[in-house]
Amino acid sequence: MGAIAITVTVALLGGVASASSRAVPRTMVGCWHRHVPALPVGTPAGVWLMKITPAGKLAAYTPGTTSCGADVDFTATISVAGSHLTIGSVPICATKGVYTWKAAARTLTLHAIADKGCSPRTLLFGGVWKR
Repeated sequence: MGAIAITVTVALLGGVASASSRAVPRTMVGCWHRHVPALPVGTPAGVWLMKITPAGKLAAYTPGTTSCGADVDFTATISVAGSHLTIGSVPICATKGVYTWKAAARTLTLHAIADKGCSPRTLLFGGVWKR
């Protein structure tokens, strides 16, 4: 019975450790905005909004949207490992994209390092976002 308890404890602790390692840094969490050029998928230039949650959810809002509580255009999952941010698939790209990130008090800068297969996502997310 002692071996079963140890196995269960190890499994539970393993789950807790992996969940906390996926947590999004506080400096990245919140509602961000950025002027984005016209995207090659037919979206005109304008100010996009992006909301990032501590649980690794990203919500994107098209130009003309006035708050991060409005109708979402699309969602994606994100994960952070050190200075790398991975953005999961989006409606126009089934692959993942990897970006470097740097957050300051009121800015979040993303730079694509591995997202060659999805230029619309690179155009949308790469650059300086502001709170």
